Amino acid sequence: MQALSRLLNKLDLLFRRKQFRSELDEEMAFHRAEMERELIAEGKSPDAAKTASAQQFGNATRLLEQSHEVIGFRAETVGQDLRYSIRQLRRNPGFALTAIFILALGMGVTVAIFGFVDAALLEPLPYADPNHVVDVAETAALFPRSNLSRADYEDWKRQNRTLQSLDVYTGTGYLLSTPSGAIPVPSARVSDGFFTTLGVKPLLGRTFLPGEDLPGKAKIVVLTYGTWMKRFSGRPNIVGQSVSLSGDNYTIVGVLPREFSFAPNATAEFWTPLLDKNGCEQRRSCHDLFGVGRLRDGVTVKMAADDMKAIAAQLAIQYPGSNQDQ
Repeated sequence: MQALSRLLNKLDLLFRRKQFRSELDEEMAFHRAEMERELIAEGKSPDAAKTASAQQFGNATRLLEQSHEVIGFRAETVGQDLRYSIRQLRRNPGFALTAIFILALGMGVTVAIFGFVDAALLEPLPYADPNHVVDVAETAALFPRSNLSRADYEDWKRQNRTLQSLDVYTGTGYLLSTPSGAIPVPSARVSDGFFTTLGVKPLLGRTFLPGEDLPGKAKIVVLTYGTWMKRFSGRPNIVGQSVSLSGDNYTIVGVLPREFSFAPNATAEFWTPLLDKNGCEQRRSCHDLFGVGRLRDGVTVKMAADDMKAIAAQLAIQYPGSNQDQ
């Protein structure tokens, strides 16, 4: 296994040769300086200490060359190292499988992390005017960033003067009925203006209309592009058809564009309106929703935060049992 380790070290050096040389120069300079200080402490003059240190370590250029020879990537040794590593892997198939699994897992995690960074930081968000989209959360002494209660959200939505729109979302799951049986599918519940706040237009059909998230309204659903292709074969006449989710029939009203992504609920396949309040959402003290808003033109994030804090202070007076210190 030492040969495999050496080969990996050499491959690493091949791709970061300049960094290796810089680090090695810095390390050698440090040790020479340390020896000079020790010699000066023993009574030698600075010049004498510098000369003695140089003699002790020898020619710096030659040392650097020797270091490259020890762990460097030389063409004449590659075949030998590869053959030896393969023989060792054959002798230890269990280790080989473990090593391959760990490498694959590491690469998978790296790709996943890069994908998230690329989507969230490098690539522009696939929303209209994304600089106006803001995260909205409550704060408390024990929770600097807390979810919203449904009652607080409704009050904030009605009373604020700085947000063009305010909506909420939360993850959920349904059992999708298929010919082979029911299967669990990750999904999301959102308020009626969620996609409008993000500035996302559907590829087919529509998203949710005002009021379609209220209790008692019809059960409707919007599909992601991937779900449309994977579960419904990309049928162009999908809008208007029904799908059974956890035993209830939902009418498909739209399909989201292929480029749509929303990192907090990245795996959601089916997007449905909030509709009826669950047990948690019937209590102002229970927080299970996440907020997203769109700033009005000319409004800064600080202005919106101050506006929300003022509303929160008023709610704390009205509902001290649930909103104190929030």
